[in-house]
Amino acid sequence: MADSIRSSLPPIYSHLFDAFFDRPKVVETRATCENCAMCDHGQASPVAMEFFNSETKCCTFWPILPNYLVGAILADPSPEMAEGKRRLEAIIDKRVGVTSLHVARPRKMSLLMGGYSEVFGRARSMRCPFYDDANPAGTCSIWRHREVICMTYYCKYEGGVRGYEYWTALKDYLSHVQRSLAQNAARSVDSNVIEPKFKNGTLTLEDMEDLPPKESDYAAWWGPWVGREREFYLKCHEWVQNVSPKDFARNVDGSKEGEASLRALIAKYERLQSKTLPNSLIRNARMREMHVGDKVVVTSYHRFDSFALDKELFEVVGLFRADQTLDENLARLKQDDGIELAPELIEFLFATGVLVEPAKPQAAAAGVSPEVSADLRARRAALGAVIEARGIEIDEATHGKIAEAEASKLETWIKRAAVARSLEEVLND
Repeated sequence: MADSIRSSLPPIYSHLFDAFFDRPKVVETRATCENCAMCDHGQASPVAMEFFNSETKCCTFWPILPNYLVGAILADPSPEMAEGKRRLEAIIDKRVGVTSLHVARPRKMSLLMGGYSEVFGRARSMRCPFYDDANPAGTCSIWRHREVICMTYYCKYEGGVRGYEYWTALKDYLSHVQRSLAQNAARSVDSNVIEPKFKNGTLTLEDMEDLPPKESDYAAWWGPWVGREREFYLKCHEWVQNVSPKDFARNVDGSKEGEASLRALIAKYERLQSKTLPNSLIRNARMREMHVGDKVVVTSYHRFDSFALDKELFEVVGLFRADQTLDENLARLKQDDGIELAPELIEFLFATGVLVEPAKPQAAAAGVSPEVSADLRARRAALGAVIEARGIEIDEATHGKIAEAEASKLETWIKRAAVARSLEEVLND
């Protein structure tokens, strides 16, 4: 268990998750907090780099801590949690973002984060309040009880696109778990406590001035728990600790979303471990290319994980045809051009997203009529346009998710995208 997936997650989950989480954990060596790969260490690069600020690293993301993890931090007596606990208590005392479900970032910060992709990792003003700059390593003061984004985000992946897909699937599953447990914990502690509702994209005067909410509003939300918020969070933590694995399996994993997200997570883990290749591969038409001398710098599945290829190799993979299998393409290149590509190179090109599986025609694959197919294409195009207009970047995995969605799901996402500040707000159900 010491090197399992279970052991790498916050301890609150250790008694809840099923046997899958006893499999070996995925270790990322290309992205580490102690020696951030996105900071300037004098490393060579074929193109100019926009390095992260060494005083922020990727900690320009402000977390949203679910109630039971807030309680876990408050209940943790270990000396290494003292600083994080002190900071968390100061936030609770200020009452900004403090609700029955979570301790959240200020709503003004959420709006700023919706448009800060170009300064992510570099804007010191956006640095997480739990980032411990007093520590020479720049560590997280609540790491043991971190929330889902901080559990699953990496800028580079040992397994390339497969690794990215695994961590994305783990994020989706843990997001479902986090929402389910927080909602049920709050309801179990006191069903009369109200979670405030805000209109997306709007701010109150208090939000703008970095002030606590109005006394009357706060009292209406918290009721008899005003001034006793710590106690409420501790009770939420205690409630989750007492959830039985059987109840968790039935109510969280056994829900429609839970079953689907856990099934997807297991599939992505197995795909990462097996390193199987699709039957057919072609050069990725969606990746970004930068031609520099005799090199082509490509970016495919993640904007912070780019690779430099020899221009000759880049042109060779452009000869792969969608109507031929991988073996047929390799045989044709060898026979016609005398080009041999080693299996290790094919694996590398697939892992980095340079080679991808050809897209399957949606209508033919699913037996959909041309009229329905046209409607789906229109909805997907509309969703992409709205997301782009909101200044949100769409990665390769999201393109795939949109391509597989049905009409009703697309319509829901389009409505969300109109006011969303991030992909998570659009796609998370």
